[in-house]
Amino acid sequence: MTYTDEMSKIILTSINARYSHTNLALLYLETAMSLKTDDCICQTIEWDINRPAHELLEKLAESGGSCFVFSAYIWNSVYLKTLLPDLGRLLPDAVICTGGPEAVHNKPDWLKVSGLDFILDGNAEDFAAELCRLQKPAEASVIRKQPSCFSSTVFPYTEDSLRQFKGRIIYYEASRGCMFNCSYCLSSVDNSPVEYRTAEQIISEISLLSRFRGTVKFVDRTFNARPAVSRLIWRHMASNPPAGCFHFELHPSLLQDEDFRLIESLKASSAQFEIGIQSTNENVLRKVNRTDKPVESFKNIARIIEMKKFHVHLDQIIGLPGDCPAAAAESIDRILSLRPDVFQPGFLKIIPGTPLAAEALSLGIISSTAPPYEVLQTPSYSFLQLSRFKRIARLINLLYNSGFYQHSLPVIINKTGGWYRLFSKLLEPEPSLSRTGWEYWGQMLFEIAEATQPGASVIKDLLRFDWCFYAKAQRYPAYIDYENTDEIYRKKTVACRKIGSLHPEIRKSELKRSIIFIPESEEPVNPADRAYLFVRTAGKLQKFPIEKNIRHSYCDSSPQQL
Repeated sequence: MTYTDEMSKIILTSINARYSHTNLALLYLETAMSLKTDDCICQTIEWDINRPAHELLEKLAESGGSCFVFSAYIWNSVYLKTLLPDLGRLLPDAVICTGGPEAVHNKPDWLKVSGLDFILDGNAEDFAAELCRLQKPAEASVIRKQPSCFSSTVFPYTEDSLRQFKGRIIYYEASRGCMFNCSYCLSSVDNSPVEYRTAEQIISEISLLSRFRGTVKFVDRTFNARPAVSRLIWRHMASNPPAGCFHFELHPSLLQDEDFRLIESLKASSAQFEIGIQSTNENVLRKVNRTDKPVESFKNIARIIEMKKFHVHLDQIIGLPGDCPAAAAESIDRILSLRPDVFQPGFLKIIPGTPLAAEALSLGIISSTAPPYEVLQTPSYSFLQLSRFKRIARLINLLYNSGFYQHSLPVIINKTGGWYRLFSKLLEPEPSLSRTGWEYWGQMLFEIAEATQPGASVIKDLLRFDWCFYAKAQRYPAYIDYENTDEIYRKKTVACRKIGSLHPEIRKSELKRSIIFIPESEEPVNPADRAYLFVRTAGKLQKFPIEKNIRHSYCDSSPQQL
């Protein structure tokens, strides 16, 4: 390795999965360079994979950089491998480096990438001093750095920098490393002990982050691995609620009564929780060295969801060793029975460098050779079976995660025999999974419910009720419209007059666009068991309770804010 004493310009380039994301590793590096070096200029370029590579190439070419640093991940790997050869040709004297898990754990492949000079193997901030003096090598090589103490790493945010990240997600870690050894995860190959920031650092740092009016995502592998640390943070949040929202990844079986008391004490919506269930089958979990107690985990997840104060996101991995279609279907039913805010079924990725990647061939697992290395076939899943589960995952996103059918779906599920069974029925006519509109999928759900229990007026009521939260006009889709539309219109006219007289701040045009909901079913299904007028005022939806026989009774003057 050789160096030069001449002033150099270092360009740190963050290529994220989407605009809202940021890159914590390069932020650490930028901060370290600003403190440790005064013989070079450092500039950061933020980009995302949804923008043309040619535009980024143009920006890099005109930057005047002598050294370019990237961070490689599975989401930007293909993008980078396209970009780097062209950058190397345009700027043959520039030094081009990349770090990140995708390059570090797949070195032979990345060292062959044209244009790349160095792979940086270590924590980003530890390379600050070297980057300013790197010279063009004769051939690509690896620079390794032993990690410095995590508590000595400089906190990368300031009040000014937080303002620059408005509208985006920022990342923070109170710990580095993982106490578990799941064989599909790169964390399992790091034998270093888990490191923590000091209590004083954590309180000082999250005090600043609490001023950020957005999402602060803690990237700790298991946030509650050390209860003393997680409880320290939750106690501080309880007495000093953040302006935005803190996102935590939890291991549910590690939660104890004290944790629930602290979580309950947090301000509503000040936290959100992501929990990886992965599988409800203990045998499957054992095969990948995942430590969990599914029964206890489910009870603990239910306790958080039942608080109704926080967004809860649950994950499942389909295609793990020992997993099979029947087990995956059971996991889907059990996870959705918890009613999380978001459920994301994902698919096993055979990531280079993991223990599972070394065993995949002997286990009979075939995966894609390109990032994100998703499984294509296993001894228990044919390629077509996995493809079918991908379509089911798409349906879960369209019907459940969208929140479009939050009142009607649970009742339809009960009538059709379960979540997985409903999704299977929806796939039978080969629906257009590219369609995202409420009306298309509402009709699919209605037709399945009708085929199961013809004339079930409660399904119509619930679909109508869900439609009122979505609709921006006064009409209903034809398949759930009222038969006596003239009578419904007369009731709406009376309701609008009364609500208009009680609430003169509501414009006549807003009342005209309102939609009336009057239940027809005799089944006492809450909350669709009484009548409402839904009115959008100044971008907000309000529902005014009214009596079913609106001509002979009064409207409640108090709107229900939604």
